[in-house]
Amino acid sequence: MKAIKFFKTSIKFLFICTLVLLASCKKKPAAEEEVPTCSCPHCVIYIQPYENFTKEEVNAILPDLQKNFDKWLYGGWEFKVLDPKPLPAESYVKNHDRYKAKVILDSLNKYLIIGADKNILFFGLTHKDICANVHGIDNYGIIGYSYSPGQVCVVSDKRLKTKSMVWKPMLHEFIHAFYGAGHCPKDDKKCFMVDFKGKGNLEIQEWLCDACKH
Repeated sequence: MKAIKFFKTSIKFLFICTLVLLASCKKKPAAEEEVPTCSCPHCVIYIQPYENFTKEEVNAILPDLQKNFDKWLYGGWEFKVLDPKPLPAESYVKNHDRYKAKVILDSLNKYLIIGADKNILFFGLTHKDICANVHGIDNYGIIGYSYSPGQVCVVSDKRLKTKSMVWKPMLHEFIHAFYGAGHCPKDDKKCFMVDFKGKGNLEIQEWLCDACKH
């Protein structure tokens, strides 16, 4: 009898121990994971073609624009193409047959309203020659111009030897405007941020140097 009673007590003890172990091993609900938030900038870039610069021509350079903005810049970039419109009549400099870049930028600025989203930028594109008062010369012929920092840029492919490389000065002017950055401090001839100095030989430009990466 004592043996049977001892056996029953042992079974009961083992059963209780098993319950305790199972309870201690029960998986606790995992704490909710924090969803990481992206702090990288996002910019919607409205491309405004002028005069005979067609939407089809803009669409043809969009793949290179998107690829290189994604490759060289930290952020997310969305491009939207507007319908072509005339250049501002008051921007024309008759004796040079050029258009004042600053006047074009001011006209683009009118798209922006006070308190507008800072991650919106308007980009003018033209086949016409553009100019600015730079390098101590009035109406100096240039490739691109922007307010730095700012939300407006303009680029002309008039001086480019290879028109399909217009994305390079566009990248250059965007960095001036969006990041407020200056020209390449290393004066690296292969860097996209080197000062063009009015010349369109972009074939040797291959990268953003370490000093100019964003």
